This record gives sequence, structure tokens and C-alpha cells, in this order.
Amino acid sequence: MSDNNKITFHAFTELVAKRAGVSRVEADAYIHQLALTMSEELEKDSYIHLYHFGRFHTTHVSEQMGHNPNSGEPLTIPEHTRVHFRPYSALRFAVNAPFRQLRIKELTEDKTAWRVRTAALILLAILIVLLILFGIDIKSRLSTQKASLVQPEQPPSEVKLTRPVHEAPVKDANVPATLTSVPAELPPATTKVTMTKATETVVTVSSGDTLWTIAATTWGDPFWWPVIYAQNRSELSHQNPDLIDVGITLQIPTLVGSVNNPKAADLQLKADAYRIVADDYRRLDNPRAKEYEMVATRGFNK
Repeated sequence: MSDNNKITFHAFTELVAKRAGVSRVEADAYIHQLALTMSEELEKDSYIHLYHFGRFHTTHVSEQMGHNPNSGEPLTIPEHTRVHFRPYSALRFAVNAPFRQLRIKELTEDKTAWRVRTAALILLAILIVLLILFGIDIKSRLSTQKASLVQPEQPPSEVKLTRPVHEAPVKDANVPATLTSVPAELPPATTKVTMTKATETVVTVSSGDTLWTIAATTWGDPFWWPVIYAQNRSELSHQNPDLIDVGITLQIPTLVGSVNNPKAADLQLKADAYRIVADDYRRLDNPRAKEYEMVATRGFNK
């Protein structure tokens, strides 16, 4: 035996001769004849069974592409027959007896592990994206719902303007009048409503009135207040949805249907009014512009 546990043919011949009690020449002849006989039989029958030793068999390998191990250049490997050996259990157990207490350990990286990790990462990314989209959708719905219920903001302070009670807006007049904001909680009791025609309503703004309360008093639904603002926008001294002048008169638009049973034209009028309010809020850098724009884009149903 050599240092690397490989036995040479010469040493094997001597070992056979010693075990069989014959000369080395006879053992050499026997070994060569055995190999020649097995080769011939494999060419004919494709398998050989040696009792208590093992089984030799052949398989056919089709032509395939390969590489030269020295140069790395591609080459064609012609079809050929490959010889395989499978030891019987007794021989396999005898050879492996010194190593039975050992356990198999994979020394090479699992080639399929990266696929599992990649699939897990992809699924995790998809889950995160779905959660983000779901959160955005919930936030959008809440914002839309909030905008549909939102009331105009209070101005930071009262502003003294000049305007006679029934006179058209004049920016440079000197008679003070009070601007008021439009919170929901202010009472609408002082609003004066007069009917000038069968199809037209005129409201005179009193102290404490808001577009919100005027819409609630006139139509019974305060969320229609942007329609009143849009109808009178050109006559307002401040094109600010949160401010109206005390003493001015407001024209209340006539609906095709009613607030409780609006027609398609009424719903379109309401959507256009919300968009006008959004445009004015945007011009004033009011963050509520986005909410009203969302409601206008969504539209209204009966």
C-alpha cells in the first residue's frame, strides 16, 4: 500500500499470489484473464454478478457537449458505454465498518437553498407592498370621509371691512363690517330669509351666520354650503370660503330636484362647487384644499 491508501497493480499481483499460494506470474496472468473475460461479457450481456462481491453493469451515454479539462475549449463527447460497479451489502458493510460511527455532513452548499431564500424574500416584499397599499387605501378613504364631513375653518381673527348692508362689494370703502367664520356650532337663528320669487331665495347675512348654518337653515343639509359659496363667489369681497361679510345678501341657487332627492344636475352642481372651494383653498395655501378636491373628484351619489 502507498501512503495515500492506493494499491498498485504490482502490489495487488503480489498480494493475490501470496493469498492463492501461486507465483506472481501466475497471479498476473489470472488477473489479466479475469479483466479480459469481464470486459467481453459486459460487451455482450451488459452486466456481471460476482457472488459476495458485487454487480458490474453498463449504461449507454449519448453524444454530448463538454470541455477540454486542460484548455477549457468546448468539444463533442461521442456516444459511449459506461461501466458501473455496485458492491453487495456484505462487502459494503465490511469496507465501511470503521466509519459506521461517523455521520454524514454536507460539505458543499445546498444548491437549492438560494431558491428557497429568494422565494421567501419575494413573498415578504409582496406582503409589505400589499400592506402599504392597504394602508394608503384606508388613509384615502378616511380622508375622503373626513372631507365630506368637514366644515369651513374659523379665521384667525375678526377683520373689519367696509360695506353697506345691501351695497355691492367695494374694496376701498371705510365703513367697518365684521367678517365671520363658518364653524358648525354657531346658531343660525338670526339668518334672515326672504323669498323674492317663487324660484329664488335671498338671504341677508347677520352676525354669527355662516355658510354652513345658512345651508342648514335653507336646505336642511349643511354639507351643501359650497354651492351657496360658488353661486355668490363673484360678489364676495374676499374669495375665501371661510369668510363672509355681515350684511350682504346671498342668492340661494334653485335645485332641479331637492337636497333629499337631488337630480344628476344637482349632484354635478355640488361637485363643481366643491372643486371651486378647493381651488380657492389652494390659492390661499389652505391644507383643506386637498380634501375638497378629493371629494369633488369622487363625485356624489343620491
